[in-house]
Amino acid sequence: MKNSSANEFMGQLKLKVMPSAGIYDAWSVAEIKTALAQLGKHEAAVTARLDNLITSQKDLTRELGRLDLLRAQVGSQAVATRSISNGILSGAASNATRISDAVKRLDLEQARVKSTLDVVEQVAELKACVLGVTGSMGAPQDWETAAGYLNRASKIPKQIVNGPFAEEIVPTAEVPDPPQVTLDHAAESLRGLFLREFESAAQEGNGGKVTRFFKLFPLIGKSEVGLDVYGRYICQGVSSRARANLNAGPGGNQRKEGFFYANALTKLFEHIAQIVEHHGGLVERHYGAGRMVRVIERLQLEADVQGGIVLDTWSEERNIDRKLTDIRSYAFTFLVKSFLPAQPARSVTPRADSPAKRGMITEIQSCEDEGVDMKEVDRFLSEIALMLGRWSLYSSFIATKCKVRGFDKV
Repeated sequence: MKNSSANEFMGQLKLKVMPSAGIYDAWSVAEIKTALAQLGKHEAAVTARLDNLITSQKDLTRELGRLDLLRAQVGSQAVATRSISNGILSGAASNATRISDAVKRLDLEQARVKSTLDVVEQVAELKACVLGVTGSMGAPQDWETAAGYLNRASKIPKQIVNGPFAEEIVPTAEVPDPPQVTLDHAAESLRGLFLREFESAAQEGNGGKVTRFFKLFPLIGKSEVGLDVYGRYICQGVSSRARANLNAGPGGNQRKEGFFYANALTKLFEHIAQIVEHHGGLVERHYGAGRMVRVIERLQLEADVQGGIVLDTWSEERNIDRKLTDIRSYAFTFLVKSFLPAQPARSVTPRADSPAKRGMITEIQSCEDEGVDMKEVDRFLSEIALMLGRWSLYSSFIATKCKVRGFDKV
């Protein structure tokens, strides 16, 4: 610090002395006196600064001594701090490590106890379900309760159901088999029972009973069976309705000339669309989202069968094959004549009883006999267009329903 102050002073001194160089350029006594006066002023300023430095040197020395004292005190404090760290804090750190390890062991033991309790609760739930299923299938014959117990048992993990602890605890004198065996036997028994009751209700036309047993299949883990039997049931209704519509139409010329078959096909599509619209909520509520698509697939197969019957009957009634054959074999005489060179017009008109006139009339009649009735073809085309339009609407509806439910199979 003292050296820096001295260097600063010398630099200022050099700057102040620079003007004194003018004394060597003086040419008169006045200029010399002026230069000497300036040198005197600089000398006084330098002397004052030197006095200030000498005075401040004592203060600097005193401050440096205080800094040395503080450095010694800080050193002693650092030594004391290191001793505390090595003595007290190291013990606290080791205690903290032991406490942390003990907490980890406690958490592990707590997790093991919780896992054990979960296993015990699940095994107790499994035992209650097994006993509940067998009890409900006995004298009470409460099929809804039995299916509910099977549904609760299906939510228990398989490793618990097939584990040695469950196989040791669950069996009783009344139900000695392992729990999985008991549940499988109960599910198969209920499946057969539900199928019989469902088919019996379908034959009786008891819609409430059909719905009752249809809702029980997913509870026993037989969703696919329930959807298949339900699909067969509604397909039977579609088939009966389609046959009734086809046989209920008017006969004779009214059936041949109207849009009877197009209307029959329209009724078939409307019936299937109503089933999909009204039954979809029931199926997805009890079987899960997207499961109505399986029923729609069965309905589509039945729609193909019944629609094919309608089209075959329409083809036979309208003699479509014969009409197509006539169209293919039609000679288009008028079209051929349009390409022939024009014949010169005759100026003589034949008499009324002339053989030439009779020949012309016979030729015209033969052309009409061998031609195709365009009005009849137009009626056929209109009926075909109507059928295709209804099919297009039906296909769009089914595709939309399948996409809304998360599938795109149709």
